[in-house]
Amino acid sequence: MRVYRHELKFLCEERQLCVIENRIRHICRQDAYAGESGAYLVRSLYFDTYDDRCYQENLAGADCRKKYRIRAYNDETDKLRLECKYSRRGMKAKESCAIDGLRCRELAAAGTKAAIEGLGGSPGTGIQEGAASQGRELLDRFLLERRMELLEPKVVVEYERRPYVYGAGNVRITFDRAIRTSPEVGAFPEKSKTGRSILPEGVHILEVKYDEALPGAVRELLTAGQELRRTSFSKYALCRKYGIR
Repeated sequence: MRVYRHELKFLCEERQLCVIENRIRHICRQDAYAGESGAYLVRSLYFDTYDDRCYQENLAGADCRKKYRIRAYNDETDKLRLECKYSRRGMKAKESCAIDGLRCRELAAAGTKAAIEGLGGSPGTGIQEGAASQGRELLDRFLLERRMELLEPKVVVEYERRPYVYGAGNVRITFDRAIRTSPEVGAFPEKSKTGRSILPEGVHILEVKYDEALPGAVRELLTAGQELRRTSFSKYALCRKYGIR
């Protein structure tokens, strides 16, 4: 059963992010995944249909939609995750499973019908040892939908993330800076050589995720004296709109 959460996104200037981060660090703790530096690098390869249905649905604000991506962290090229992100009635849910570097390179191959039909391996292979059956089901579903819907790797999105968490409401606040995009889908998960920024200098994205209600203490610290510009676009949609078309 998918668990849907609220997910708010805001375009912020560096000054705003610094003010908000200085406030929330007094009641939130840094996410354990961030390590000693408090931040980590995220690099994602996004897939879409040959006619960009996912992108068009995002622009139109379609109620029920989903998109697939493969995600790498901190330049680890053999510890990757295949993910499916779902949107419904303004809320988000995610399924994911670990995949190995070989399977990733196969999935990131040129997005032609011939390449799709030539993907090697049987269903359920390419998942890192110990993955749950749900993970194998996700990979099998992706492979099937890639054949049926002609899903193609479209664009790479990368950025630096600084995450915080707040226990009540299962709140996660992330500060995403230096958002860049690249058309080098075949090079993924290696770092892109032709990456380019998609937002004006000094503009970043703040994301706030929570379950049923955003605790008042967090809401007050986020909004006090701040005029945040909320955006409904995903990073994928922003990269397709303002970056590589």
